[in-house]
Amino acid sequence: MKTLFAILLSFLLLLYPANHAYAADLIKAHDPCSYHPINNADASYSTYAEQDFVNPQEIRSDNGVLETTLEVKYGDNKIAGCPVHLRSYNGKLVGPTLRVEQGDTISIKLINDLPPQAHPDDHNTNQQTTKDCSYEMETKTNNKPHNFNVTNFHTHGLHVDPNECSDNVLRVMKPRAKEGDPAPEYMIKVKVPDDHPPGTYWYHAHLHGSTALQVSSGMAGALIVEDGNDKIPEIAKAKEKIFVVQQIAYNQEGKIEDYENDTFGSTGWEKSKRHVTINGQIVPTIRMQPGEVQRWRFIHAGIRESIKLELRHDRVQIPLYEIAVDGIALGKLDSWKDKPVDLEPGYRSDVLIQAKQLPENQTQQTYWLSDISTTSENSLLGVAETGSILAKVIVEGQPMNMALPNNDQLEKFKKNNAPKDILSDQIKETDKVQQVIFSNNSTDFMVNGVAFDPNHVRNLTLNKAEKWELMTDLESGGPNHPFHIHVNPFQVDRKDPDGQNERIWRDTLLITREHPQTVLSRYTVFTGKFVLHCHILDHEDRGMMEGVQIVDPQKDQNSEPKDENLDPEDKGMMEAVQISHNPI
Repeated sequence: MKTLFAILLSFLLLLYPANHAYAADLIKAHDPCSYHPINNADASYSTYAEQDFVNPQEIRSDNGVLETTLEVKYGDNKIAGCPVHLRSYNGKLVGPTLRVEQGDTISIKLINDLPPQAHPDDHNTNQQTTKDCSYEMETKTNNKPHNFNVTNFHTHGLHVDPNECSDNVLRVMKPRAKEGDPAPEYMIKVKVPDDHPPGTYWYHAHLHGSTALQVSSGMAGALIVEDGNDKIPEIAKAKEKIFVVQQIAYNQEGKIEDYENDTFGSTGWEKSKRHVTINGQIVPTIRMQPGEVQRWRFIHAGIRESIKLELRHDRVQIPLYEIAVDGIALGKLDSWKDKPVDLEPGYRSDVLIQAKQLPENQTQQTYWLSDISTTSENSLLGVAETGSILAKVIVEGQPMNMALPNNDQLEKFKKNNAPKDILSDQIKETDKVQQVIFSNNSTDFMVNGVAFDPNHVRNLTLNKAEKWELMTDLESGGPNHPFHIHVNPFQVDRKDPDGQNERIWRDTLLITREHPQTVLSRYTVFTGKFVLHCHILDHEDRGMMEGVQIVDPQKDQNSEPKDENLDPEDKGMMEAVQISHNPI
């Protein structure tokens, strides 16, 4: 590619001997890897954009087990015509969709086929072995981006065991020690509970220090928990589209090997002029028939950008009928027709779309799925975000007579599949309040004034309910922060499309400087160590993460939970519920 540009540049210099600068600028404008915005007037635009939408490759469970291999390696692909060489799952820009049912076991052989790590002593670990698996646990780390070839695996949003070889993000999965050695293999086994809420979840790399770089390279994928025999007919008939929404970063060489050029800084993404991808595609084309209903599962697998979704035909907004948030059913149709659907990093949203019937004598209509502009006050970047087109929708063909589900059907589904609400009278007023304060300056990123240390944990007691307060430190002057806690869903009050309060389940929640949130939490079922953190992943890599440990006092005779490895038979979960306080 570079040789071709060099030849073309030489040719142009011969054509324009008196204006070498003009020729050089012309070549630069046509370099697909340069930092310039996507433009549908470019001659090459049609070669990479507006191609037919393609769902990611899918792997389904069989007889109660999903068994697969994920190979972590460099993949060679193209984004907007630029050849990119990035860390990946199985060499693709997006990982395969893992589709399971309630009660299934996810069994993954993860092969770390990346090159040897240049500074392997950046992590201190100890080896642990149980009857089921052997694994390395992180015991010491630093809070700088590092160990970019070391990885692990997180099932974001799943209510599963955080210990051993399950959803254990304190686990370390190293590459080969030296060139020529075989690539190490690591077993991951995640048991999905029989009563797990069905819905849209996802997985991604989560090693402290390398999370942002690996996820921004494309190391993420959808994880769908199906609902077995309790499907709503109108939804079951709808074609499904999975949108893994990513901000894949790469330099003018098509690579990303470090935090160069302020890649993950507040203005890095905007300066790079890179375009949001959907399943690795630029502005894919979705085809629908008049009257057709489709189900779109959105997953924000990006790093920092706030995405505000709208679907429009000319100046008319087409409703996005939201039926689930962060995987868990709403129990009604939220018709977003005057406001956008908010996607922050880690968020998921399931929406139904119904194409309108075409006017008489019209054979085609085009809709545009857009990320509308965001003000600096509401942006995770801390600067205003310009709007962009994410996908094109073409409506044509034979009319269909499909229906949307009604609220009675959706409420029944929620009653049978969503977690039960936590009541405020379950909280003892005499108990202390658990507090989370995100703060940062130019060098330090902290939770409650402390940067991440795997040996420093927040101790919680199984089956106890407590009040939590989530906030951003105003004095630090930093940006807004999306709060995420592993293993555990929580509830939050928000304004529905009609301006009424509604209580929804989430596992990730934007915390703004102006709006702290009060959360009620109850810890049931699973014990063990996991983490809470800011889901601006470079903030997490730099220390804005905290360990959490839930213990069962009946198995630990001491009254105070201890910071040590727990019995692998222990189980625990934290469910957090937001009460009406500064609803968003």
